[in-house]
Amino acid sequence: MAGLWSPPRPMREVAFSRLWNASRHAVLSLMLVLLPACAQLAQPTEAPPSTQPPYPSLVSQYLASILADRASYEDFEISGLRWTHSFKGWSWLACVHFTDHGHVRTYAVFIQNDVVVDGRYAVETDACGSQTFTPFDVVTGTLGRPTAPRQPPLY
Repeated sequence: MAGLWSPPRPMREVAFSRLWNASRHAVLSLMLVLLPACAQLAQPTEAPPSTQPPYPSLVSQYLASILADRASYEDFEISGLRWTHSFKGWSWLACVHFTDHGHVRTYAVFIQNDVVVDGRYAVETDACGSQTFTPFDVVTGTLGRPTAPRQPPLY
């Protein structure tokens, strides 16, 4: 019977407990008010433009400027454009597959306002592996036609 009875708590402990409960309720109420406003931060702030840029020719020109020996690469393919967010802001993303000395490489090209603003070897977050690709003539920037193979010397 002695274990069921507890002595009364001191006044200071009761006051601290009430203050602690009041502060917890205030913080919870503040979180409930501010949380819906934070949910809007993750929404896209820009809608994609109504027209897509002429990306095959832009990518072709960009690759010509960065690939030192473009003739040593072959089997170029390009994906369609996707609207995505990168370090440079909202931009169009095109993925390019090509063969480099027997190894398939994937390159991601970012386009804003009809200008290539960034390019890099693709990383997993670019999701280039899940895209469909079309043969691509890297010399002329024409879709649906592969780049002509290199011809060995005839002599």
